[in-house]
Amino acid sequence: MFPAYSPASTTTMYAVSPYFRSAIIQQYSLNLQTEASEGWLLEVGYVGTHGSHLVRQRSLNQALSASAEDPTRGVSTNTVANIALRLPVLGILPDSGVEMESEGGSSYNGFEVSMTKRLSHGFQLLASYTFSKTLDTDGADINSTSSGNGLTLGDQNSPIMRWGRASFDRTHRFVISGVWEFPSPTKAFERGFLGGWGVSAIATIQSGKATTIADTNPNNVFGISEDKAGLSGTCTKSQLVTNGPITNKLDHYFNASCFITPPVIGADGIGTGFGNSATGITNGPGQANIDLAISKTTPLRWLSDRSSVQFRTEMYNALNHPQFADPDNDFASPAFGVITRTSVNPRVVQFALKLAF
Repeated sequence: MFPAYSPASTTTMYAVSPYFRSAIIQQYSLNLQTEASEGWLLEVGYVGTHGSHLVRQRSLNQALSASAEDPTRGVSTNTVANIALRLPVLGILPDSGVEMESEGGSSYNGFEVSMTKRLSHGFQLLASYTFSKTLDTDGADINSTSSGNGLTLGDQNSPIMRWGRASFDRTHRFVISGVWEFPSPTKAFERGFLGGWGVSAIATIQSGKATTIADTNPNNVFGISEDKAGLSGTCTKSQLVTNGPITNKLDHYFNASCFITPPVIGADGIGTGFGNSATGITNGPGQANIDLAISKTTPLRWLSDRSSVQFRTEMYNALNHPQFADPDNDFASPAFGVITRTSVNPRVVQFALKLAF
């Protein structure tokens, strides 16, 4: 049974679309390989993915727009006070009539280049670079800053307004890893101290994740408080993020003058429309990290021909370089643009001793 409700009630509803169907993922790629030199393999490729019927949530009860030509239940103006009378289904909050549906879509296109050196003379190397873009119909993910119902940001009835860069999209990503086993001396005595050393490392350099500028706005005239900020029109895209080193803008990562609360469109002089900033309009902080390992392997011939002991030192974030997480992206928040945490831990060093026999 459905709980009793009336135009004055504030019922929350969750539903699954009767047209729900399984997601479809289509993948396509083209890859070319060539031996650039003896032991060196060069690969160049394109990878594409198209997704349809993806799972998403949205509100079905966003308030309608009323006018003198097209009134709603006798209401001919849009105000914050008359939102409850302009709802498609009376008695259910506009941001609480949530439906789980399979109407989402996505697109990924990536250009990939890699160089691989096969292990020889104790040395191997892999370097790869990806230039890519990921878009989807709910690129800002879900937002729980207000109702906690997990709505996508902005106009619930406009997939085009919500289409944009996915929150995990990184335009550039470069990773290089290698292993180098040092040559051992020929003399047994020297080999015991100077032989068996090895170094391995992984370096990752990547641009920041796509970031959407949200705006928790209780004065939205359509009753959807989980919105995106508006653009002031005074900034270019490159000016949306404050210039300078990341350490100089930890408390003002975004240029706040580039954003505004959506303009008032309500007859009461209070109710606003939806924000016009794009989904994934900016990038969060980038990342540059090196993990390093140094090992020393010593044979134990007295135990068996194949026995050895290995001492290994591993350093994560070896340079102890601070790498910061995304800032607060809610324009309505007092902490807007403030970075309060890191995305990678400070340097961690651990030691290991392994006996093989």
